[in-house]
Amino acid sequence: MNDLAIGIDLGTTNSCISVYTKGRTRILENERGGRVTPSFIYFQPQGSIFVGEHAKSMSVQKPENGIYEVKRLLGRQFDDTYIQISLQFFPFVISSGVSNRPVISFEQNNRTIEKTPQELCTIILQRLKKYAEAKLNQTVNKAVITVPAYFNVTQREVTLAAAKDAGFTVLKLLNEPTAAALAYYFNNNITENHISLVYDFGGGTFDVAILQKKIDNVEVLSVGGDTQLGGHDLDNCILDYIFEVLRKHYNYDATMYPDDKRRLRIKCEEAKKELSWANEAVITINGMVAEHPRIIIKLTKTLFEEKTDKLFKKTIDILHNCLADAKISRELIQEVILCGGSTRIPKIQEMLSDYFGGKQLNKFVNPDECVAEGAALQAAMLSTSKTQNIEQLHMVDVVPLSLGFDSFGHAMQIAIHRNTKIPAKGFWRYVNKNEDDTSSTVRIYEGERTDTRKNRYLGILFIDGLTPAPPGQRHVTFILNIDNNGILTARAEEELSNNVREVKVNYTRGDRSEFEIKNSLLAAAENQKIDEKFKNFVKIKKYVNQYLRSFLYNLHKRNLGEEYQSIQIFCEETKYNLDYMEVDQEKRVKDLYKEMKMKCDPIAEQHNFDYMPKNE
Repeated sequence: MNDLAIGIDLGTTNSCISVYTKGRTRILENERGGRVTPSFIYFQPQGSIFVGEHAKSMSVQKPENGIYEVKRLLGRQFDDTYIQISLQFFPFVISSGVSNRPVISFEQNNRTIEKTPQELCTIILQRLKKYAEAKLNQTVNKAVITVPAYFNVTQREVTLAAAKDAGFTVLKLLNEPTAAALAYYFNNNITENHISLVYDFGGGTFDVAILQKKIDNVEVLSVGGDTQLGGHDLDNCILDYIFEVLRKHYNYDATMYPDDKRRLRIKCEEAKKELSWANEAVITINGMVAEHPRIIIKLTKTLFEEKTDKLFKKTIDILHNCLADAKISRELIQEVILCGGSTRIPKIQEMLSDYFGGKQLNKFVNPDECVAEGAALQAAMLSTSKTQNIEQLHMVDVVPLSLGFDSFGHAMQIAIHRNTKIPAKGFWRYVNKNEDDTSSTVRIYEGERTDTRKNRYLGILFIDGLTPAPPGQRHVTFILNIDNNGILTARAEEELSNNVREVKVNYTRGDRSEFEIKNSLLAAAENQKIDEKFKNFVKIKKYVNQYLRSFLYNLHKRNLGEEYQSIQIFCEETKYNLDYMEVDQEKRVKDLYKEMKMKCDPIAEQHNFDYMPKNE
């Protein structure tokens, strides 16, 4: 059995494979000798499938059969804003499939074929696996695969499923900026307590991470990012400009023709790259508009920067909020590490350097390869292969906001506190309210407020078939677990029987910007007195509710309803009204508490009622 493990950067634009053996990392080239492989698939109408550089060149024949940017479609709904905006730029057809998931359709062998983003990623990963095995001359089944730090749980699960279908056992999903930092730390003598910032601007996504190097681990202090911001969005800014020029000056709508969109996109991408070293790029369009066989559009660096200024500034805003969340001033950042192809753009480097007071930026020799190298290092650390012995350096991420459950009165029952290191696990034991409760539903929230209605709803967990038991005598344990891949699982277990339910919840940093996280923490701090008052109110309200339920249970079990009819009516009305009382009625609840104790305590003591809650 072969235990050699590789690292894979499954990129939006390009993918890259790396392996660590015998004390060094190396990039595994593709069949053409390329160190990176375009994440591009072409389905030849006659049935063949091409991946990479050859696929890009072949797509000239039939642009609608050339598929790219698949990673940005992973785990999304068809009506997702990004997909709807992007429809005008893609030459291929995207439509709504099962459960509103996007599917890509094309013609092959005289019939319409549909592929999901997961299936397309599997095709790319299968080809990467083939390249790796050819270079290493052995079977390779184990891999660490990188994902954007802001991928949500659905996107991570789809990535795992695609890799599994491609024949891989995934040892870990590693966040891309963390992988870049790992590669940087490995290649440089970094001292303890060193604080670095990774600015990862790739073709399809943007991530920023602040990390601290300790003795034997790297701790992630904060993360920011946007899974809809990358080099392709810069291309789209140029493409929008070209569409506008063609409509305005040549009365031609290129968005109506897949071949035109493909040709123009390639020219826009080339112009963007050219402007990294030149002050002007020329886009020449031949044979597109009948009345104008040759069209020349000049694009200056100044115009490019003007068109993309909002996107550049957005990355700086995300970076700024990331620093604020980590409670670290920009002066404490010792290294600014650049990775991702879009960091070659001079304006981005200029803005970053200015933000950090003219600091020298640390650039990888090839920013397209560093993430794969970091993945290879992590793979070696998790490998059992003797050729991959490497010093262990543990990567430690944290939970950005507390996670918990909605309990009685909308009180937040925290299971995992914020800043808990990942992997993390927490639980809450729930007791039944009524004898005939045979099911239980609990809502899962994220946030720091004591009132769940002021936190963020994540999902729901339901368990049925519960064992009947007197009020307060049957326990269900609700468990939250965040694994190393950042996937949150909720689990319900009944303690009286082997009854278990489990659900995966849509949660990761990808659902929350650092700005939202910061605002959540500020709101909790500013409303501390309000939250404490709510907590005390729910406490007494919960006691009254439990007391009334147990009292009514005993009246029913002992056939005392007729003897104490007026007391029973009082208890039932109070229990009903209690559900609708809010914190501003705290005095009313306290008065009901006193009245309840005065009327019910003597009866409970006289008949020695069971399961009555202890006095507050």
